[in-house]
Amino acid sequence: MLVASRKPVDEIGHSQDARERTEPMPSKSGPIIDVRALNKSFNQGDHRLAVLDSVDFRAAEGEFVSIIGPSGCGKSTLLNIVAGLDEPTSGILEIHGKQDPRRLGTVGYMQQKDLLLPWRTVMGNAVIGLELQGVSKREARARADALLDQFGLRGFEDEYPSALSGGMRQRAAFLRTVLANQKVFLLDEPFGALDALNRSQIHEWLLSLWRELNKTIVMVTHDVDEAIFLSDRVYVMSARPGTMTLDIPIDLPRPRKLEMLTSPAFVDLKAKLLATIRAEDASKQPGDLS
Repeated sequence: MLVASRKPVDEIGHSQDARERTEPMPSKSGPIIDVRALNKSFNQGDHRLAVLDSVDFRAAEGEFVSIIGPSGCGKSTLLNIVAGLDEPTSGILEIHGKQDPRRLGTVGYMQQKDLLLPWRTVMGNAVIGLELQGVSKREARARADALLDQFGLRGFEDEYPSALSGGMRQRAAFLRTVLANQKVFLLDEPFGALDALNRSQIHEWLLSLWRELNKTIVMVTHDVDEAIFLSDRVYVMSARPGTMTLDIPIDLPRPRKLEMLTSPAFVDLKAKLLATIRAEDASKQPGDLS
C-alpha cells in the first residue's frame, strides 16, 4: 500500500514474512535519525526562498533508506543539514535521540563528487579523516589496510586518483567515509557518474558491505531502480519546496539479486514511484529549479 500526501507521512509497516532478511533487521528501539517538521529557506534578494517545507523522515538503526525526487527539490540540502554542514530554519532534527547543533562529524558523509585529493594516493585519501581526528599515521594506515580487500583496492593503495576508474574512485571515497567509524552514513548520489555495468556491480558490493558493517545508510539518488534495489524504505520528495509525499517500505526479500530488477513486484513498485515523481514534476511552478 502506498501513502501519498503533502502532509507529513506516516510509516507503513513492513511485511516480516516477505522480507526473509539475511541482513540484520533494523532496530525496534526507535529511529537513529528523526526529522520532524523541518524547514529551510534562504535569503534571495529581497525575499526568502523556501527550499524545504515541513519535512518528516526517519531511519532506524541498521536500515537502508533512499530519498528520491525531482532535481532541485532540496534532497542535498536535507543531507547537508543532517550532516551538520547547514542548519534548518526551523523544525526538529535528532540523531541518536539528541538535538545537537555541534553534530558535524557525528555521521559519515559521502557527497556527489568523490572529492579525492589529486596529490594524495588512495591510502592518503582514505586516512585523511582519521588524521584530522588525531589518529597516528601508523594506526590510520593500519585501519585502512585492514579494509582494502573488502573494498577491492588491494594493490592500488599507492596509486593516485587520476589512475583509477570511476568505480574505484567511488570505492576509495567510500572507504574514507567508512573509516570515520560512524553509525550513520549519508550518501549523496554516490554512483551518478558510473555507467550501468559498474553501477550494478557496485550495488551488489555495497549491499554486501552494508550487511557486514551493520550501519544505517541514508542515500539520495535520482535512480528509481537503484533506490528500490538497495533500500528497506524509499521516501519521495515533492518539487520545491521539498516535502515528503510518499513513504514506502520495500518488501523484497534479501539478499537482493540483480534478477529481481525484472520481477513483477519490482516492476510494480517502480511504476508507482515513477508515477508519483512525474506528478510532482508536472506540479512544478514556472521558474522552479530543474
